[in-house]
Amino acid sequence: MTQAHPVKMASMPKFMAWMIGRPHDREEDMDSVTSFLRAEDVLLDLAVKSKQALLEAVGLFLHEHRGMAAADVTARLAAREELGSTGLGQGVAIPHARFEGLKEPQAVFARLQNPIDFDSPDDGPVRFCFVLLVPAKATELHLQILAHVAEMLSDSALRARLDEAKTADEVYRLLGGYRGSNE
Repeated sequence: MTQAHPVKMASMPKFMAWMIGRPHDREEDMDSVTSFLRAEDVLLDLAVKSKQALLEAVGLFLHEHRGMAAADVTARLAAREELGSTGLGQGVAIPHARFEGLKEPQAVFARLQNPIDFDSPDDGPVRFCFVLLVPAKATELHLQILAHVAEMLSDSALRARLDEAKTADEVYRLLGGYRGSNE
């Protein structure tokens, strides 16, 4: 049995344009999460005490900054969590959901003030959350982004630098500058 080879992130500009049905209007390096994560979408030292509180905080943030319905964002992310935790281990979670009405992926990165339980496979708490919402029909794109973010946040050296970062801009540059693990 042959396995399908995943599409490399570098080939995503044309693929994204095709998936979301509009031309890609900016030259960006799709090896970088900065193609769908904005600097203002990086939240440092977010004070939440539970997974549900995190999802609610992200819903409220996306309502205030993107005009999305907070309750709908929270409900979709919570429904996905009910299927199984998006905690990956090593202090990382990638809550994600498909969302009707989106034309392109939306993301929020949160470094939590204090780690929270996330039902991760290693039973460890989560400090880094990369929240992703994608258009409802963007199945392949959704999987590609999840794979890239999971690879990026599995890099222990990057996680250490994210933990030490003093500003949201510094975190944004670290995430945007990731080009593969040296591990």
